Amino acid sequence: MSRPEKMRIRLRRRENQIEAVIGDIVQPVDRVARAFPRSNPDRFVGLLGEDGHEICLIEDPGSLDADSQVILKAALKDAYFIPRIREILSMSPRGTGGEWTVVTEEGEIVFRTQDREALDGSEPPSITVTDENGRRYRIEDYWAMDRESRNTMRDLVPDEVLRRRARVVSLRR
Repeated sequence: MSRPEKMRIRLRRRENQIEAVIGDIVQPVDRVARAFPRSNPDRFVGLLGEDGHEICLIEDPGSLDADSQVILKAALKDAYFIPRIREILSMSPRGTGGEWTVVTEEGEIVFRTQDREALDGSEPPSITVTDENGRRYRIEDYWAMDRESRNTMRDLVPDEVLRRRARVVSLRR
């Protein structure tokens, strides 16, 4: 029994949309996702449609043509890059969430969060903040931030970060 021939996959940009050209079929791509982002980030990238279903799986992104590789690399950067928050300029409550003005390595950014659950402190002293569009930002070490930044978000700091700090302080005594 012979192996089926692999379909050639190409990617192209149409305005702000990525399209996958698979054989003679053109499919709009809503987002890209690594199948194994931690254990094998350079292989197995899924292309997903607007319904969230997989259009195709690219086993080896290095096998794509050069233009497709550039498009895929940019899409992966957009999907997985997490800007680091260096300073919090303001945080204005809006309903159960808030509007944040922060400084990152990308410069000053304004975003909104939906509620306190948008702050994840599961890896203290780091805090990951997710905006209302699903974009993530990271505070590497809440305690290393300047006093004004800490005070700006004092009431929102996840309990895990506070407990970890209290444990470290009590061990030092």
